Amino acid sequence: MAALLLAGAMSVPLGPTTTGRAVDQINSSSMRGVPTPPVRETPRPDAVWVPDRWLSVPGAPKSVFEPGHWVIHTPEGGRIAPPPPRPDATESP
Repeated sequence: MAALLLAGAMSVPLGPTTTGRAVDQINSSSMRGVPTPPVRETPRPDAVWVPDRWLSVPGAPKSVFEPGHWVIHTPEGGRIAPPPPRPDATESP
């Protein structure tokens, strides 16, 4: 039995201790650069944010949810926005 214990002790590789190896791994991972997220596009200066809202739609039995979106007003008085919600859609926030 003693021979087996001695053989097991001899099979442990010599070198840095397990704690020392762990500290080295922590140090190397903490020195790595942090990935930076891509730069988001800034909204146009003439864009207006419309937050989430519930709209009354003629012919619909209940209000319809419209998620937040950007609206752009054109010089001619037009409006560029996503299509309005359908009254028969089953969307909810």
